[in-house]
Amino acid sequence: MSCKTATLGQGHIRREHVLNPITALAFYQSPTNGKQYVLAGEDTDIKVYDVHTSRFCGQLPVFRAQSIHGIVVSSEDASQQHRLILVWGGHSIKVIPGDILETLISSRDGSLDLAKGAVEARAPDWIFDGRVSPFGDGRIVLLTAHNEVILAHVDAGRNTLVFDSTRSPSRPILYSGNFFWVSKDCVLVAAGTVFGEILVWKCHLCESPEGSQNSEVLFVFTGHEGSIFGVHISPEIQTAKGETLRLLASCSDDRTIRVWNITERHGKQEHMRQEYETHISGARETGFGNNVDVTIKDEDGGSARCVATVMGHISRIWQVEFPQVQALSHVSDVVELYSFGEDATAQKWYLSLGPAAQVTHQSTFSSHSGKHIWSHATASTTSGDLLVATGGADGKVALIGAGSSRFPPVISSNGPTSSTDDAIDRGKAVAWSLADVTQSCQRTITAEGNLDDISKSQITAPSSVKPKNARAGFNRYTFVSDKRLLAATNSGRVFAGTFDEDTDNILWAELNLPDEIGQIVFSHALLRAPGANPMAFVGTTGGEIYYFDELGAPSLRLLTKIEGKVAQIFCLSNATKSHVTAGEEEVAHSGNCSEILVTTLRSTRAAIVHIDPDDLTTRQLEVTLEPGFMVTAAAFSQGYLIIGSRKGAVAVFHRLGDDRYALLFTFVVQVNEAITSLLPLRSRDGQSHNYVLSTCRDGKYRIHEIITTGTDQATAAAAVLLHEVQPPFVSSIEGAWLSSSSSDNGDHGTGAIATKTRDLMLCGFRSHSLVVWNETHHHRHEVATVDCGGSSRSYAWTPRASAAGAATGGFRFVFTKAGCMRVFSQARDPHATLKPGGHGREIKTVSVSASGRYIATAAEDTVIRIWEYGAGKELDDRHGNGNGEKHLRCVAALEKHAAGIQALKWVGDEHLFSSAGNEEFFAWRVRRLDSDDFAGLAVVCEAVFPDRTAVGDARITDFDVSYDARDGFRISMALSNSTLQTYAYTKEAGFRPVGKSAYTGACLTQIRHLGDAHVLTAATDGHLAVYAIVGFGGGKDSNGTTIIEAENVPVVTKLHQNTIKSLDVRQVVSTSGSSEYIVVTGGDDNALGFTHISLSLFPSTAEGPDVVIKSKSIVRSAHAAAITGVALAPPDGKSKDGNVLVVTSSNDQRVRLWRLGGWKQRQSRAQLLEERYSSVADAGDLEVFDEVDTDGEEKYGYEDGHGVSGERSERAKEDRRRRKVVVVGVGIEIWELDI
Repeated sequence: MSCKTATLGQGHIRREHVLNPITALAFYQSPTNGKQYVLAGEDTDIKVYDVHTSRFCGQLPVFRAQSIHGIVVSSEDASQQHRLILVWGGHSIKVIPGDILETLISSRDGSLDLAKGAVEARAPDWIFDGRVSPFGDGRIVLLTAHNEVILAHVDAGRNTLVFDSTRSPSRPILYSGNFFWVSKDCVLVAAGTVFGEILVWKCHLCESPEGSQNSEVLFVFTGHEGSIFGVHISPEIQTAKGETLRLLASCSDDRTIRVWNITERHGKQEHMRQEYETHISGARETGFGNNVDVTIKDEDGGSARCVATVMGHISRIWQVEFPQVQALSHVSDVVELYSFGEDATAQKWYLSLGPAAQVTHQSTFSSHSGKHIWSHATASTTSGDLLVATGGADGKVALIGAGSSRFPPVISSNGPTSSTDDAIDRGKAVAWSLADVTQSCQRTITAEGNLDDISKSQITAPSSVKPKNARAGFNRYTFVSDKRLLAATNSGRVFAGTFDEDTDNILWAELNLPDEIGQIVFSHALLRAPGANPMAFVGTTGGEIYYFDELGAPSLRLLTKIEGKVAQIFCLSNATKSHVTAGEEEVAHSGNCSEILVTTLRSTRAAIVHIDPDDLTTRQLEVTLEPGFMVTAAAFSQGYLIIGSRKGAVAVFHRLGDDRYALLFTFVVQVNEAITSLLPLRSRDGQSHNYVLSTCRDGKYRIHEIITTGTDQATAAAAVLLHEVQPPFVSSIEGAWLSSSSSDNGDHGTGAIATKTRDLMLCGFRSHSLVVWNETHHHRHEVATVDCGGSSRSYAWTPRASAAGAATGGFRFVFTKAGCMRVFSQARDPHATLKPGGHGREIKTVSVSASGRYIATAAEDTVIRIWEYGAGKELDDRHGNGNGEKHLRCVAALEKHAAGIQALKWVGDEHLFSSAGNEEFFAWRVRRLDSDDFAGLAVVCEAVFPDRTAVGDARITDFDVSYDARDGFRISMALSNSTLQTYAYTKEAGFRPVGKSAYTGACLTQIRHLGDAHVLTAATDGHLAVYAIVGFGGGKDSNGTTIIEAENVPVVTKLHQNTIKSLDVRQVVSTSGSSEYIVVTGGDDNALGFTHISLSLFPSTAEGPDVVIKSKSIVRSAHAAAITGVALAPPDGKSKDGNVLVVTSSNDQRVRLWRLGGWKQRQSRAQLLEERYSSVADAGDLEVFDEVDTDGEEKYGYEDGHGVSGERSERAKEDRRRRKVVVVGVGIEIWELDI
């Protein structure tokens, strides 16, 4: 077919939003306001975020069609007029004056093109590292991929970057490099080669006398068993002995980190250096020859320059870094080191510089999803805290370490030790033996005493002495509040511990107990708000219930007595009675915990004890349980008593009169899996929904709604499952609570719109560790991980109330391990999210809901994410700055698929379908909860496709779904085994087979419905085929299942040379007797195909054809690579002049807009209207949709806020329509179409 190119640049396509891997990071401290910012390189632009408030300040367009690989900010010591920001990517280099960044930060318009005045140049080779001179002279050094140092400077008069000279001792192929500016005229270079060698050399920047060299090789190290992916030079380090050291860290394909001593010893190594140049210079540059080990040793034959080696991460390590300010004290020779890997984790290490140097692992930070941390940056705050920013393939920018102590532990002869507060800062548990606690007790508490009377000077840290009697130890714990802990021993002693607010050390005191108390049971902890009267309850085998409170006398006092032996005590919360804000932690509770549920051993009787907060008088209400119902969790929700059991059932009770609760109904959450906690969720104002969140030992949490049919409590009818999720962090979930969002931290800056949000926090066990997890969809990361030995031990936990303005993540956890009580305390989440991310792997498919409100994406990480896109008040969490900045907000993450996801399809806004390998096919129900406590979407897997083959290893490569109010959903699937099959689906009846057929040996890749009776398929052989759904055999087998016969003969036409990778279809003509369709296809042959198909609804004869291929045409070399996404735009497939408009995406990272004319006359003409660079690599799919506003209404059909109708309404709809294109692959990109 003919193809013409229109004049490009007409502005039909405008890129509006990007969520891509973060490939470069740098810290920037403003000399104007003193605040610290993070500069994040995302594709071609730099995005700026306020470190303190996480506010998005704006972005700078840097390159036209090149992603940013590095950002360096000149030293703060440099004068302000010379302060420069150096940016590079590939061959491209740009130098941005600091005043441009200051203008952006102070401006309310974050979209200004402020980088036009910046200096740009193209280097002769790929750039790996760069530095701006810290001496304020405007000089720049660049390291290329062939170990060359380019010296350059900015010519302010001509506004250009001038390359002065290029210097190199040799030209091996590099994978990594790092600079350190040693003096004004000398830089130190570390270069990691493809062939596993590390070169350390000096580059002299001044002009050398004739005959002298301007480069000097210092060391050549070997030892890694793979390519060198990262090297980093430390600053000079002063040891406790007064020595000055400079170290080099390296990481490799072999998953090891090596530390090398690169301190210069003048007069040494010259002979070795000459020998190296003689024997191996060629091997370094080519990779051939023997890998000669020339690791240089000291003159006296001492230890090699490799100081220490350690294995780290579970996959390749990409980067390592020494923080530039190393906090070594006069008694400590410990150096901090960080590593960043393919496993999407950052890890902290301590290098001890003793006689036997070693690297020890300190902590792992899992802030990202999927794979790869591609970038990082470090900086020190004015308070001495170390900030580490990481950027991942998921597009997230995370901040680690704010508020944590930087000072490493003291080195003793036995290795690193720490004080109590050091251990807490590093996220370690402090061990207390019974002897430690006994020694710490300053006096026995009496009825007249008070814990708060004891001075802080009396608080002591544990001595870590093991108890002499191994049988004497702690076996029960409960928290009175987040500031007070009760611990009981197996010999009947009870201790109260008080946490010091400043140091987090614990003051212990032993309680006096009645002689007859016997074996005791602690109540389950429930966080109280400061200012209330927190209580803990103690039950005995005799039925007595004692209480311990913080405001009264600090002793156990008798509260009441029940019949039987006390089994469990649950403090009840009621989200409808009161809500008290504890600092930034909002906690639901019932009038100072005025009610508790007490269960008894081997009895169906339980009691609710109501406690009057004024005089502590009690009243008991009877609760009758079903036989065998063992209570594991309880809560009040809108007047109903909700109780969970060990067998996975939940019972709902309502109150009858003043003396008892009666059972309404019971529902099963998960058979034989204990319900571990119940959390009521508040409804929005004016709503009466009764939502209850439950956690379970099967590793899932669920949200049910208690449905009522009238105003009376007794009319509660059932519980409807609305949400079911299995987070990736644990095998069992033990509890849940709501906490203030880490994004809501006070000052949001000028123009920021602050919103009060809450994060859903979960905790549970994974193997031998307890994990605290932030489940809020734009966070989703581990908050804390405690090695406790697993769940088969005594433990208790409580959220920690934070001070006003502090972020979430405070947590206390006490447990027994190795005969000792261990207490873990964390004041806040060590992570902060500056920019939320998404998928950490390549996105394969995308689908947009009917209204355009929700975008669903699925990636190779087998996760489905549902997004909202816009800039309204509902979506403005903190990443808009009040100027209409649009962003994607993840509102659900679905992790049920076990194989690679192949396709997604929406039907309306409430039904989503997905297919994957191993013949997985799921039907999802999506709802929005009217709750202030749950910000995301509620999603539940409604059905799982059961009709798998005997082997069950085929991929459902594609499917199409349509809905009929009478028959339900009609689903047609294309399988990789050349089978296509159609099913009818309803929630009640499940999947009912309707038709089945088979193609040739080629794999089916695409399938679409053509009306009610036909399906269109595409295959790897480049053919299109049209099948009739009707005409199959209608017999039944012995089980009553329809017998499907595969005798349907399709209409087949050849179009592409090989695989058809993308397809879209639209009905363009519809009459009483026929329907016509335009089919657009993209192939692995780089071609774009168009096919015009006519379907006759009433064939002239029984044998007459009902499918006619009226025309077909193809554009060869439509892209420079395979076309992975095609879509007709607008959604009706035609422009105003009747031409067909098509948007395509490809692996060549280009988005193109086409016009197809003449298709009615069978003389198709394709015209390329516009081409734009796409930031999405390895594009997987695209889709066109109409944007909606934040209230879910389409952005058309309204005029000045008033509805319009008829012809005027249609005209208004066309004028106000905003069509978007979403492109997915390695990232997400949204374009606006002006057509």
